[in-house]
Amino acid sequence: MQRKVLLVSVVLAIWSIVKVTAQDDLKLQSIFLDSVLTKDANAVVRLEKVTVELNSINSVTVKTKRIVTVLNKYGKGYADSYEGYSPSVKIKKLEATVYDAFGKEVKKYKKKDFNDRSVSDGISLMNDDRIKYFEHVPLNYPYTLAFESEVESSTTAFIRPWRPVVGYRLSVEKSMYEILNPEKILLRIKEENFKGYSIASDKTDHKISFSISKIPAKLHEVYSPSFYKTVPVMKVALNDFSLEGVKGSANDWKSFGKWQFDNLLTGRDQLSDETIQEISLIVEGAETNREKAKLIYEYVQKKTRYISVQLGIGGWMPFLAEDVDRLGYGDCKALTNYTKALLDSQKIRSYYTIVFGDRTKRSIDSGFVGMQGNHVILNIPDEEEDIWLECTSQTMPFDFIGDFTDDRDVLVITPEGGEIKRTKKYEPEENILHTTAIINLGVDKSMSARIKRESLGLEYDWNYHVQFETPKDQKIHYKEFWGYINNLEINKIQLDDHKNEIKFIENIEVSSASFSKKVGNRLLISPNVFCWDQGNLPKYQDRKTSLIISRGYINTDEYVINLPQGYITGDLPEKKSIETIFGKYTYELEKISESQIKFKRYLKIIDGTFPKEKYEEYRIFRAQIKKIDKSRIALKKQ
Repeated sequence: MQRKVLLVSVVLAIWSIVKVTAQDDLKLQSIFLDSVLTKDANAVVRLEKVTVELNSINSVTVKTKRIVTVLNKYGKGYADSYEGYSPSVKIKKLEATVYDAFGKEVKKYKKKDFNDRSVSDGISLMNDDRIKYFEHVPLNYPYTLAFESEVESSTTAFIRPWRPVVGYRLSVEKSMYEILNPEKILLRIKEENFKGYSIASDKTDHKISFSISKIPAKLHEVYSPSFYKTVPVMKVALNDFSLEGVKGSANDWKSFGKWQFDNLLTGRDQLSDETIQEISLIVEGAETNREKAKLIYEYVQKKTRYISVQLGIGGWMPFLAEDVDRLGYGDCKALTNYTKALLDSQKIRSYYTIVFGDRTKRSIDSGFVGMQGNHVILNIPDEEEDIWLECTSQTMPFDFIGDFTDDRDVLVITPEGGEIKRTKKYEPEENILHTTAIINLGVDKSMSARIKRESLGLEYDWNYHVQFETPKDQKIHYKEFWGYINNLEINKIQLDDHKNEIKFIENIEVSSASFSKKVGNRLLISPNVFCWDQGNLPKYQDRKTSLIISRGYINTDEYVINLPQGYITGDLPEKKSIETIFGKYTYELEKISESQIKFKRYLKIIDGTFPKEKYEEYRIFRAQIKKIDKSRIALKKQ
């Protein structure tokens, strides 16, 4: 009887909570979340509604309502609440409310309660962008945060896109997006990655809307495509727009590039007669435009430094070239424009080029005309192959852009208009790391070695920065790089940067007091001393995404190993070779004499996009390499 009464009480208690939930339109009680949404999730978007109101080509209002339940400390970032503002962006409404797991209000924030600070990136001299934000320090999980804002902007060059999913381990209960267009302003939309998702849409002259429900959390997979290539996104752009008070038009890339050239670049390339004369003297004697361009690029590197300035239209328009010349600094736009002006003074054609700068090879979307990109580089047309210059770097070699802007579509701005081009792709055969070493082994298990590493292509980009670290940090770098060697000591470092050849040479002397392992009368050693593959790729029961190897390379190693006095090798293992669609690997030992052996290693990785079914094959390939790399041989006493 007592058990029945207790059971009835529990049922009534649960029913009372369910009843409250039914009465609560927001359904903020996190304890009743669908297990489909909580599986693998750190947070759940309960509801997101974004309304974009196109008032005119000079005015857009964005209203946002977002409710997020944070399940644990790793999901806290998904509930961050903030809005940016500037002279052209006004915050009309801003509020947030925090609820506990049962939907009970914990705290309410009004606009006046939000913190206010500059959007400082740490490298900007001036920046008029600011944000209002608040930080909630939760005492318990889960909790729910409801956020509402209304923002009005006079810049319509950027219309907020619909991105219902913004990160891994985030599920979405419901997301809605609508564009209200009472003035029937001409606009374009582009739907990406909608396949595989149940998305409802409605499109009329006055209104466009999209909605989606119950999106489970996605998990990150290694060697996968960029996150935003795997989730739905709907882009929006106006044919006629305003950028910080400057009217613009974007019907095709040619006309859009022409608008940028005429409105953002024209008249900003003037230089003093003294500077032009100085540059003329510097390039005097150079026979080709390439030679002249190299001298000018090196002049810019020595004279200027990178400092960002983001003020109004100045966030998109470069400094005057003469101001950069006088002050000696500028951002990517300013330094690129300045370099272009110097080249113009010597009648060398070059073009301001807009790019997405990152290491994921993100391209300008050539199929969707509009303001894009986050970086600027310089293009110099050449008969053999276009020259690309990274004008913000004081250290990068001429005609070398590295992996920050390589192999992607960019927008080249010419006086005649815009043109989509593709930047330099570095083939595996160009990206070479060649390591040689003379290694001395001692009877006391010790090891000393002189190592020489030569880096070319992207391997240069991945290695040359060590020269700018302090001697202490250089030693730490190499000790961490060869962290698998017991008691490693870095005794001498000599670094040589051959910028004209785009070759970086590292000469390093190292030692270890306990390199070998003694087993009875034998010493066990790993002949591959300085190039272990230490990767450990995970297995996937049901991989969701394709396999992306973004960049290929070739690593070669050749060591002469002097055996400890009184020790010899037994029979050496046969040459090992693996060849797959992903590349080739060989491992070889050769007996030079009774006291010397030679070790050779070759690894070529081929870049490309492969079906998801090929991932396991690649994982096995890398696991085999790792196993062979770590293999040992026994040295025995004579």
